[in-house]
Amino acid sequence: MDWGRAKMIMIVSFLFLNVLLGYQLWVTRFSQPYSETNTASIIEETNKLLANKNIRVLADVPKDTPKLGQITVKLQEKYRNAEKVTLQQPIKYVNLISRSGLKEVIAKLPVENANAYKLDTALTRDDEYVFYQVMSDMPLFDATLHLYGQKGEINGFKQTAVEVQSGGEHKEQKVISAYTAIRSLAENLPEGSVIADVRLGYHGQQFDSETQVMLPTWRVVLAEGVPYYVQAFNGELERPQEQRE
Repeated sequence: MDWGRAKMIMIVSFLFLNVLLGYQLWVTRFSQPYSETNTASIIEETNKLLANKNIRVLADVPKDTPKLGQITVKLQEKYRNAEKVTLQQPIKYVNLISRSGLKEVIAKLPVENANAYKLDTALTRDDEYVFYQVMSDMPLFDATLHLYGQKGEINGFKQTAVEVQSGGEHKEQKVISAYTAIRSLAENLPEGSVIADVRLGYHGQQFDSETQVMLPTWRVVLAEGVPYYVQAFNGELERPQEQRE
């Protein structure tokens, strides 16, 4: 046996092992603190911008930045240009905010797949309850159910529903943070604005075809009920519909 060669192989192996362990230690030691420092820097910059413009944030700002991909949905023809349906017999209710009260009312409505919707507290008003369709607990902001009420009775509804056709085959990537989205929006908000809700979901352009691509989007709702959408991959801001040309 060539002991000299064996000794050299052992020395090289130990050197390689030391380099590998050193690299792993470096990654553990420096990568995570850098990420935390970067996040802290974004939060600090955003808070400074908000303070300079006297913009208040009343909502809890989500901290998660999951990996998501685009999805493709299909709009059924009967939901295109949906209009309010007036109920011949109004449905009485006491409190639609509670789960039991909501379930009781929805069970009496001629609404398809009512269980696929969740209450959108940010856009709900005294005489109009707004719901969005969900997919794996993620809101589909463009698929909504509106219940119109007055004096303790639901007298009509308007529904839009989509069928998710694909999503898993699209490459997923990490979304930008909620603070990054808020910073992008704050630069375009008037001074003194109040942010009431910040939520991650899926959003696309207005339905002009049977199928549509929806992208992960941060929705930021102001206190007066105006929603803004910030694309969660690149931070591009979409103006509210009433402001579009």
